[in-house]
Amino acid sequence: MTRSTPTMRAMVVALGALLSSVSAAAGTDALWSHKQPTAADLLPPAQAFALVAAEQHQDYIDVSWSIAPGYYLYRKRLAFAAEPAGSAALGTAQLPVGAKLQDEQGDNEVYRDLLTARLPLHGGRAPTRLRVRFQGCADIGVCYPPQTQVIDVVASTP
Repeated sequence: MTRSTPTMRAMVVALGALLSSVSAAAGTDALWSHKQPTAADLLPPAQAFALVAAEQHQDYIDVSWSIAPGYYLYRKRLAFAAEPAGSAALGTAQLPVGAKLQDEQGDNEVYRDLLTARLPLHGGRAPTRLRVRFQGCADIGVCYPPQTQVIDVVASTP
């Protein structure tokens, strides 16, 4: 067992005073806690999952998202339809392999950062608009309700 000396006690007191003054100047939260993001910190869905383009090529349409850092889209929650309904025949969406993720909805395949879905066109007619349905979540454990957007299809530039 060691005994404290007057010098050690003085150092402990000085260190305590220093930490108190630093925490008062910087704010206690800055030093002692790591604020967890909350639902109030979430981006609006249009920013978290920005549907950027639906571009028509000769026999397919590419639909692309820009996904904010800390957010992801579910593969199983993506759906596409020509607008108005039945105006064009779309094939099954061709999607890249996503990342595996286990969350409150079970085992999932998800997309982060960028996603492009390729929609084959059947019969040569392309729709002028698409109804796109998707759902995603934030890494903090908050999921957004399913989103539906109707977007214009633009011709690709050669």
